[in-house]
Amino acid sequence: MVFPETAAAFDFNPMIAPHRQDPHLFYRAARERPISLSPSLGAYMVSRYADIRAVLDDPTTFSSAAAVPAMYDNPPEVVEVLKAGNVPETTAVVNEDEPGHRQMRALFDAAVRGARVRALLPLMHQRAGELIDGFTGATADLVSEYAIPYVQTIISAVIGFPPEDTEQIQVWSDDVTTLWNPLVPIEDRVASARRMGDYTRYLQDLIDDRKADPRDDMISVLVHGANGIPGVSDDYVHNIVRGTGRVAGFDTTRDAITATVLVALQNPAVRTGIIDDPARTIPKVTEEVLRRDTPHRGLFRITTREVELGGTVLAKGSLLLLLFGSANRDETVFPDPDAVDLSRPNVHDHLAFGAGLHVCSGAPLARAEIRVALQTLFDRLPGLRLADGYTPTYIASYFFRGLESLHVSTHA
Repeated sequence: MVFPETAAAFDFNPMIAPHRQDPHLFYRAARERPISLSPSLGAYMVSRYADIRAVLDDPTTFSSAAAVPAMYDNPPEVVEVLKAGNVPETTAVVNEDEPGHRQMRALFDAAVRGARVRALLPLMHQRAGELIDGFTGATADLVSEYAIPYVQTIISAVIGFPPEDTEQIQVWSDDVTTLWNPLVPIEDRVASARRMGDYTRYLQDLIDDRKADPRDDMISVLVHGANGIPGVSDDYVHNIVRGTGRVAGFDTTRDAITATVLVALQNPAVRTGIIDDPARTIPKVTEEVLRRDTPHRGLFRITTREVELGGTVLAKGSLLLLLFGSANRDETVFPDPDAVDLSRPNVHDHLAFGAGLHVCSGAPLARAEIRVALQTLFDRLPGLRLADGYTPTYIASYFFRGLESLHVSTHA
């Protein structure tokens, strides 16, 4: 794709400064401009709330086929390694348009909603308590010592991964996100591709096991079907579990938990509300932080015809990046958008979980995980505060915005 010279002067690269640490200065400027190309991302950046809603509400014109990049869209040297490992790739829930989306969505919903979420609540409480018991000193990092192992435990139970394999599965899941990221050096993507063959064989063993012995987990639902909906092929199970299940189900919830704790520790009234009235305060602060500090940067869409959006004419086949984090701080929708306001009347209009056809199936699970993580943490450690000298820094990520660490003092 050839970019006009003016595009380079208004580019967005979430992997490097200044956008890595604080994308919101860029987002504000982007909302004041017509929809613009990012040469780094190879996509038009859609930043205004109204424009993003227009895209989400018209899945016929704005296809989800490119929602997340395909591993096999990598350069030839990466693809060669993937082929050598017999790594399958299909569309997944997030990439599928209708009518194919309906079957996969119904199965995914069956695996992550309702009774299945309620059945996981005891595990959430147990794991959160165990991790807090494991804080051995006067300080802790709530990213590495709390949010990561907590969410890993829950998502492994949802999918059907054995707990003892968590560390290896995390390596493979990080490889998936590396292979989705065109901003990562080629040699790193080749290294990730080499490990994907092992991941493929591991997943196939689990799929074969569930064919013979189904359990109460996502793999079994995808293999055998649920609620009168037939199961999907092995290749689809691989792609759904690797991406929509493990990556999306882990990174976003990890980052939402730590972002919410950080807001609570930076705002004494919020912290007091969580301790004194958790049932009332935690749902409010959860939604406000999902809006204000959206953990998922955004997803892609591709136009199926020429269309005008936000004053820009887009040719058929144009790639768009929907910047949910920008939409959620659009001042025309959310007044004083940078503030933490637990009485915001329209907070549930945020797009942290998307909207429309592809609204996130895992939202009820994520909200439950956040609620239990916060309530347990502040109930057990009411004197929790930020460690002296702590300054938030953020991970280098194409899709996710999350804290690298969250150092706290566990005692008053």
